[in-house]
Amino acid sequence: MRTVLSISLIISALFLSDCNMLQRAEIIRRQNVRNAANRYAMGGWQQRLEAVREIVSYYGPEKNTLIIGTLLVAAQDPYTSIRIEALKGLARCKDKSTQAAIKKIAADEKSPDVRWYAVKALRVFKDPSDIDVFTKGLQSEDWLIREASIRGLLVLDDETIKKSLIPFIIQAINDPEASVALTALRRLKIKDGKLYRTIVDKFNSCNEYNYSLLMATLIALNGYKLDEKTKNKVINLLVHPNIKIRILALRVLKKDKMLTTLEK
Repeated sequence: MRTVLSISLIISALFLSDCNMLQRAEIIRRQNVRNAANRYAMGGWQQRLEAVREIVSYYGPEKNTLIIGTLLVAAQDPYTSIRIEALKGLARCKDKSTQAAIKKIAADEKSPDVRWYAVKALRVFKDPSDIDVFTKGLQSEDWLIREASIRGLLVLDDETIKKSLIPFIIQAINDPEASVALTALRRLKIKDGKLYRTIVDKFNSCNEYNYSLLMATLIALNGYKLDEKTKNKVINLLVHPNIKIRILALRVLKKDKMLTTLEK
């Protein structure tokens, strides 16, 4: 009986010790947050930059109001580098209360660098209501903003808006900047007849030495029933010198065969 009682006391003591340690850790965290917020409020631009980088590391499951408030203020800082760091922090926090502020920056910011980070930060919410910001971003002269915008559009998982995305996806696939087109092709999950024709045009106009575009178009073609011309080109890629292209071509053909079988 005494042994059981002793074990119970030890367990209780360990539990209380753990609770005390957690409480102390939380007190220290909150104090660190206050210190970082004060350094941002009182410091020069370098101190403010370091404070923004530090404060986001203290983001926890709760009691983050001061962290979010500091990051939102920093997102309007006169210094571009600080605004960018604040947006990186907001993207890391993924706090829904910051979405409207990030959206405004992504839509209206004059600095291309800051706007690029804002578009990337907005993407983490995967919110269909942000579609207007991403479609606006596709009209930017800055290809980095266009690339971030098509990434943002392609993470929107809402059946009610997928059809409305197709013209913008086609625009991105035909973008003059290769990185934008490749991003659209690699991340495309929507299946549609118009998209298929766009992908096929890209695929059939691609020579065998453009490995990046070949792989991206094969990824996009996977899951479609192929027309004869496209199918023949995919078959020819089974002996391509690049093993990744051979594997992708085989996957496309297997999927095409499965779809053909299902139709019969």
